[in-house]
Amino acid sequence: MKSVLPFFALVLTIWGCNPEKSPNQKLKLKGSESMHSVFMDLKENFEKSQPHIQLEIEGGGSRTGLEAIKENQADIGLSSFAFDLERELGTNHGILEKTVAFDGIVLITNEHNPLDSLTDDQIERIYEGSIYDWGQLGGNPGNIIPITRDENSGTQRFFTDHFAIEKLSSTAVVSDENKDILNRVQGNINAIGFIGFAYFTQGVHELKLATEDSNGYRSPTKRNLQNNSYPLKRGLRVYYRNSNNEAVNQFIHYLETTEAQTIIESYGLIANH
Repeated sequence: MKSVLPFFALVLTIWGCNPEKSPNQKLKLKGSESMHSVFMDLKENFEKSQPHIQLEIEGGGSRTGLEAIKENQADIGLSSFAFDLERELGTNHGILEKTVAFDGIVLITNEHNPLDSLTDDQIERIYEGSIYDWGQLGGNPGNIIPITRDENSGTQRFFTDHFAIEKLSSTAVVSDENKDILNRVQGNINAIGFIGFAYFTQGVHELKLATEDSNGYRSPTKRNLQNNSYPLKRGLRVYYRNSNNEAVNQFIHYLETTEAQTIIESYGLIANH
């Protein structure tokens, strides 16, 4: 027994020190629901080349990502809205910002809704409640059900700021996720909602929006995002602390690689080269 025990002790020590057993470091990313799907694919690809770093990704909305960075509860915040960092965090906040991609917000209706486009004024009045029936817009009569995101959403903040929506209609339905908005609009002919570009799919109708120079209407296509003619184009960004965290720096550098940008553009997004 005296000769066997040291042998097993040595085996257990070596097994416990095996660097492939578990990652050496974990990074927590938190924030934008619009960025969640593409960052899950980026996570999988990054961990193949950096197996010693494990990424954990949580949604919750852009504001929760910024708050998590502020409270040191996450290493990287994901945001689809460009927050004023000094206003939100004060001076000397030590937070860096990097835009990794561009996308657009897509206004969607049920596929059986005949309307093809809306003006800015019509959208504002729908979401504030003064236009409440599709018949008021020349569509089929029916009470409009406007669907919006919760107050933590960067998509919601961008949308309400752009259309100067001051107070939401009492009939507005609040949803936590892009996928939930899709399901609601697909299932109700009178619903209208807005989602991130990467979540657009069959079964809903995309509305054309008036250009900022009032020179016609534009669809939310990648071409119109690239030439800046679609009015609801926005940047998708990451927030992180200005520190010597090598794992964070490796992931930020990875986002600049051709490999990462290929994944980003596979979602219909425009990588920030």
